[in-house]
Amino acid sequence: MLWKSWKIASLSVIFLVSIFAVNWQVDRTDFLFISSFYTLAFAAYLGLIALRKEISFQSFLYLTIAAHVASMIFTPHLSNDFFRFLWDGELTTRGINPFDFRPSELFHHKTVQSSQYMQEIYVGVGEMSQQNYSCYPPLNQLYFFLATVFSDSVIINTIILKVLIVGTEIIGAIYLMRLLKLFSIDINRMWLLFLNPLWIIECTGNAHFEGVMLSFLFIALYYIFQSRLTIASVFYGIAIQIKLIPLMLLPFFYRFLGFKKSLFFYSLTIAIALGSGFIQLNSDNIENFLESLRLYFQVFEFNSFVLYHYLQLGMLETGWNMTRYYGPQLSRIAIGIILTLALYGQIDNWKKLFKRMTLAFFVYLLLSSTIHPWYILPLLTLSIFTNYRFAIVWSFTVFFSYIFYAYNESGEFWVRFVVNMEYALVIGYFSYELFSRRARQPLTLT
Repeated sequence: MLWKSWKIASLSVIFLVSIFAVNWQVDRTDFLFISSFYTLAFAAYLGLIALRKEISFQSFLYLTIAAHVASMIFTPHLSNDFFRFLWDGELTTRGINPFDFRPSELFHHKTVQSSQYMQEIYVGVGEMSQQNYSCYPPLNQLYFFLATVFSDSVIINTIILKVLIVGTEIIGAIYLMRLLKLFSIDINRMWLLFLNPLWIIECTGNAHFEGVMLSFLFIALYYIFQSRLTIASVFYGIAIQIKLIPLMLLPFFYRFLGFKKSLFFYSLTIAIALGSGFIQLNSDNIENFLESLRLYFQVFEFNSFVLYHYLQLGMLETGWNMTRYYGPQLSRIAIGIILTLALYGQIDNWKKLFKRMTLAFFVYLLLSSTIHPWYILPLLTLSIFTNYRFAIVWSFTVFFSYIFYAYNESGEFWVRFVVNMEYALVIGYFSYELFSRRARQPLTLT
């Protein structure tokens, strides 16, 4: 018993120190530093999960709280997205609709020129984002507004933003526990998600909103399985208005709910999502929002696998970068596969529903043009309701895509080597699980 207690204490210290170190590092080009400590954090995480029977729920809770606090006290360094969040929020507080203008169009506006704080945010936004309209839905913008309404300090407003994110995630955690109890699943399974270093570093440390979106999705799912579709629709519509990703999962409820119930659920969900969208979107700026979404599929490419190699083939054949054509083409293929998984065969229980959604989201990611580390979190979330563990593997390997910032164009060989290893491990482990008996056995924590 003493040995086990010492081991748990050691793993907890390694975990917290490593999480602290990754968030503390101010230079995201120092790939060796952040990848080493992330590896330590992940190894400790796996060790703690393996010893779950020896660790109380309260101990897991305290450890998770400590890790989130360690991630809240720093300004994000691995991603500059939070500057765009603050920029959009500041525009709203100053009576300017963030969907009306690109940041570059407002640089000479008196709102920016008269405020050193606004100029600091503008610089932090980065050159690429300065040239694009906002792509964050209106209810997501509400978080940005609340984070910026009280002060003109990047540090203070970023902490407020993180508090809002974590506060929502706490509510989401409560509903995840309710879901697990509803399905008679060991409640400690939730730590596969909330103790995962990727969740802690990207949602709390880097202030990304996947955790907020998933929290509203947990609430919606809970009420779906309680057959309370009106309230489920409200929270599903909110989840869509935080991140558009839940739209992709909507077709799966047709087989599960049946025609009449799904028609009601779809109608009310879409009405809420669209209705809340009109808070800031209108006929004059909706095209700006859609343009920013099109850029995601037609211009940007980061950490992709299928698209990257498809583009290399296109370069050999045409001599041109074909992202604008190949990106949407792969998106159409993904949509076809997702709809097939959603509409073909019976989905008459929650196990089949989550298994299908997990596989569909995996297909979506494989065929996407851009895969930032935090994009994996919805896949990880769906997988905890299945016996698949390949998403946990990916939550480790995807973090190594940060090598791009260390080498960029000067070290393309090493960037592609690491990315190819990332996908080889994930696809290999997925293939093993797909054809193994374990994935078809009754749900277990391991």
